[in-house]
Amino acid sequence: MTRHGRNCTAGTVYTYHERKKDTHASGFGSQKVRFGKDAVKEFDCCCLTLQPCKDPVVTEDGHLYDKEAILKNILHQKKEIARKLKEYEKQKLRAQKELEELAKAEQETKALKFAQQESNPIGQKYGRSFQVT
Repeated sequence: MTRHGRNCTAGTVYTYHERKKDTHASGFGSQKVRFGKDAVKEFDCCCLTLQPCKDPVVTEDGHLYDKEAILKNILHQKKEIARKLKEYEKQKLRAQKELEELAKAEQETKALKFAQQESNPIGQKYGRSFQVT
């Protein structure tokens, strides 16, 4: 018996038979049992639609796409960009109107303050009256 034989915890958790049973139940993990056919796409399938390609296009990296799927994707992205741009323009107009309203309200308050100040003479404001001699 080796020096650390009694409390050796470096061994595997499963026995060989338990590991073999577990591998068979999980469906992958050994050289004999691999992923099922539904887990791996066919070689002639588009990476976007996962359907067989009618008009295939291959990238430099080796990804296969259907030309129709690429065009549909580009059109969808253009529509999304146009929608977001319209939304941004509306938001910008709303912000501009709010700024104009704030400026108008500020001008009105300044005009009211000026009118109140001009209607009250300085002497009456402080409770004094000035006489010119």
